[in-house]
Amino acid sequence: MTVPALPRALPASATIGICAPSGWIADPAALARSVHTLEARGHQVRVMPGCLERDGYCAGTAARRLADLHALVHDPAIDLVLAARGGFGLSHLLAHIDWAACANSGKLFCGFSDFTAFHAGLYARTGQISIAGPMATSDLATEVPDPVHDRVFWPVLQQGAAGHTYPDWSSDQPVPDGEWQGTLWGGNLCLLAHLCGTPYLPAIDQGILFLEDIGEAPYRIERMLLQLDLAGVLARQQVILLGAFTACEPPAGAIADYRLKAVIAALRMRFAGPVLTGLPFGHVRTKWTLPFGAQAQLRVEGAQAHLRVLPFLQGR
Repeated sequence: MTVPALPRALPASATIGICAPSGWIADPAALARSVHTLEARGHQVRVMPGCLERDGYCAGTAARRLADLHALVHDPAIDLVLAARGGFGLSHLLAHIDWAACANSGKLFCGFSDFTAFHAGLYARTGQISIAGPMATSDLATEVPDPVHDRVFWPVLQQGAAGHTYPDWSSDQPVPDGEWQGTLWGGNLCLLAHLCGTPYLPAIDQGILFLEDIGEAPYRIERMLLQLDLAGVLARQQVILLGAFTACEPPAGAIADYRLKAVIAALRMRFAGPVLTGLPFGHVRTKWTLPFGAQAQLRVEGAQAHLRVLPFLQGR
């Protein structure tokens, strides 16, 4: 596999294409607000027509969603391809995406949740870096923009040619001090487990793996972690970073009162390296923007973690 050139940094005034390769958009007004937010920053925005279609639980048929994605890939004016939302449906497209065209376009591709399948597929098939980060209707459509976007999202996209240092964060418990450097990758746990055994899950050694999820009971989270473990994925990593596991605790009165704390404790027993919690990433309002496939340096001192990604974009 020939690794393509690094994607290009986002210009100060960019052309951003929004497509919906996964779930249908129940709130068109949120899409309109995200367009307004982006245009207010001086960007031009192109919304693909399939964004407002619906086919079952998806934003249009698989053919429509694939055509919208490819149209943005092949349009030389587009600098950033931004997912409208997550849900489910991108897996329908994996065998049909022109991965080489995506990588060779030099564009940035950004999203999280179901878009994890795109990040994993792109890196597995081409070695190209993409961006695990905010999406249009779930993150950029708020009446009051999250201030972390100015500290993380835009700097990562626009200044990634110089790397990026994130604010320190605290884990739930101290781990032995240490420093690690490796490939930063990951995303939605359910999607990564779903891709096991397919050609769309990259084989990354000595990686720094980040994970998040939403709406999964603790025993299901443990089952997915075990799947990654039994598939040999976890043993190849140096560090696991756990982001937000939103709405994942059992409800009051549940028959099995098995909680995330127990899942994390079991993971720490099985995994030889550090397992850190508290990474600001996932189905939460404030999330960091993490380049999937970039080289990163992680330093841990007690319960404090410090993350820096090395240069991963071409300068303009």
